[in-house]
Amino acid sequence: MVKKLSLTEYSAKIPKPGKSDYYVVVLIFRGEETKNFPELKRHSILKRYWSKDFLEAVSEAMAVKECANLTVDGKPLPRQNVKVMYYLNPVDFLKLSYLVSTTFIQEKMNTVLASLRKGDLRGAESVLLRGDVFSLAFSNMAKAVKKHVIMVDVDTKDMEFLSLLEGVPVRFVIETKHGYHLHVYIEDVKDNETLKKLYSINEAFSRKDSFKRLFGEKLLVKWKESLIEVKGTNPLEYVPTDDYPVYELESRDVREFVEFRS
Repeated sequence: MVKKLSLTEYSAKIPKPGKSDYYVVVLIFRGEETKNFPELKRHSILKRYWSKDFLEAVSEAMAVKECANLTVDGKPLPRQNVKVMYYLNPVDFLKLSYLVSTTFIQEKMNTVLASLRKGDLRGAESVLLRGDVFSLAFSNMAKAVKKHVIMVDVDTKDMEFLSLLEGVPVRFVIETKHGYHLHVYIEDVKDNETLKKLYSINEAFSRKDSFKRLFGEKLLVKWKESLIEVKGTNPLEYVPTDDYPVYELESRDVREFVEFRS
């Protein structure tokens, strides 16, 4: 059975944070309009919110998106291009603190020593005074996790491609503009063969020859790089809304969703 969930229903089913874990929700600027803001990267995180309560962090982010006038250099950002997303796995802030402190100190010391070897005392002083610890923390955010969920990004709504994932236990599907994000929970994976299949499909969509070797001529004319992609350690995911609905697959069988959508 495929069941469409509300945000509240979904929040009750996602991984619970451990003692030092927090849900991290972000406002991110993405879409075609980003080209009009050269100051920003294509996918720029504007603000971050964290809480033990997923809905609390989401509500705060959504309120800012709807009510605040978000600007860059005085130019208002188009609200439709500001998305509310979250790190798929809760972030371990204790581990993050360790990563940041050790990396921060090591990087500082390496740069300071290099400056001192050159006799550049002003350069060494400048490095020590530079307050970049927050940017370092944000850059390590994705690493400070215990992975509960793997995301498979399917950048098409062609059910033939989705069918290639039969046998992979999918618990949730979030529908995006161009395809689907599939959530595979580690606890649902019963053997290494399932993971091997998942990552062999990922490889097949990195090179055409790999795709042909795995599937023969099947769908080769429709092949496109990264059409199916297993995302990194802790990818950002859309917070479910009317624009990004979420579905639960009670049987953990992607064929059920294929039939539901066909």
